[in-house]
Amino acid sequence: MIGSQETHDTTFRVLALDGGGIRGIFTASFLASLEELSRGRIADYFDLIVGTSTGGIIGLALAFGIPAKEILDLYVERGRGIFGRPRRLGMLLRPKYESGPLARVLREVFGARVVNEVRTPVCVTSYELTNSYPRIWKDDHAEESLDGGETPAWEIALASSSAPIYFPGAAVLPGDSHVDGGLFANNPTLIGLTEAARYFHQPLEHIRILSVGAGERAERIPHERARRMGVWQWKTAMYEHILIAQARNAHEIARRLLAPGQYQRINIPLEHPYRFDDYKAAQTLIEPGAQAARTRYLEIRKNFLFAPATLGRRQKAAVVEAVRRRRAGGSLHRLGL
Repeated sequence: MIGSQETHDTTFRVLALDGGGIRGIFTASFLASLEELSRGRIADYFDLIVGTSTGGIIGLALAFGIPAKEILDLYVERGRGIFGRPRRLGMLLRPKYESGPLARVLREVFGARVVNEVRTPVCVTSYELTNSYPRIWKDDHAEESLDGGETPAWEIALASSSAPIYFPGAAVLPGDSHVDGGLFANNPTLIGLTEAARYFHQPLEHIRILSVGAGERAERIPHERARRMGVWQWKTAMYEHILIAQARNAHEIARRLLAPGQYQRINIPLEHPYRFDDYKAAQTLIEPGAQAARTRYLEIRKNFLFAPATLGRRQKAAVVEAVRRRRAGGSLHRLGL
């Protein structure tokens, strides 16, 4: 056990993981190094994990108890297969990749498990195109918000990571169509803050958030060039700038709402823009992820890793029991007992 042996911990700790495609290698490396330094599972020290896209995949895996090192190995070993065969022709009419290789990997990781089987409460984002509405998938950790807990985890991971341009949309329920949750929350810090305050009923002063990015560097566009840019030039540049703008906005709001020590953001500036599918370049993020963990470890241990988290799991257990009793009572009523 690391840190102090506090038994009456009142802090509600949230781990928020950004989207970023194969750049999730940075996130996974950072978390794997934290686990190595702490000699424990990172998920055990958080009451809630929230994630978008690649952060949603990593967050779900952590919530099921999968070690971060295994997640990192998965990215390194299987990333080439997922991003190895882009369409060379027809990309103007079809996504750059088929979703089959990604879906197969997600099925291998999560199997037949549904979201309610997570050990740590979790929220994962996607954007539903049919009704133009953000979607937060979660386990049944709040009675006011029981929706989606029996959905297969691999389907939610696929929906969250189906980035426009790169992958086709994913159907989770009949008639719906989901794409990457990065369209509204590439940095899901505010999703975690809202969930903690609204559904876990935590006062602001009790909430602590560790927010982890996946590296960022949009293409720098001088004014003279911006004046001449048309549809084709803006195609990918606009997407990257929108994601970074949203992520930085969430960061600025969180650091103003939470006091020093309650909120920490881990991210690195990239030397040049990395495409979401640049597997070769993303491998260079393994060491920066590990270095970020080493340099920030003492601060993170003090604020987040001082004792196992209990508040989120206690509420989840209470909600699960209440739902079980209610359903059991309904069954007896239908039987006339």
